[in-house]
Amino acid sequence: MANDTWQAWVWVKWKPGTPANAWESWKTNPVIKGAWSTLGEWDCCLWVDATGPDALEEFVWKTIRKNEWVESTNTNFTKKWW
Repeated sequence: MANDTWQAWVWVKWKPGTPANAWESWKTNPVIKGAWSTLGEWDCCLWVDATGPDALEEFVWKTIRKNEWVESTNTNFTKKWW
């Protein structure tokens, strides 16, 4: 049986003045498998499962970027072959 799950890493850049709890609404979202605070160009990284690239992009735009504190995102995704 083929694996239909795509894994993705969504990198998030917060807007200036973002409160420390800006990500709280994502905490109980079952699509997000993990979240990390990062240093460098991006402020946060989310590990996400999706059913495909289109579903992933819809999730990013309707869930992640809907957060008023998100300035920008960058998404990398992959699907396991075996």
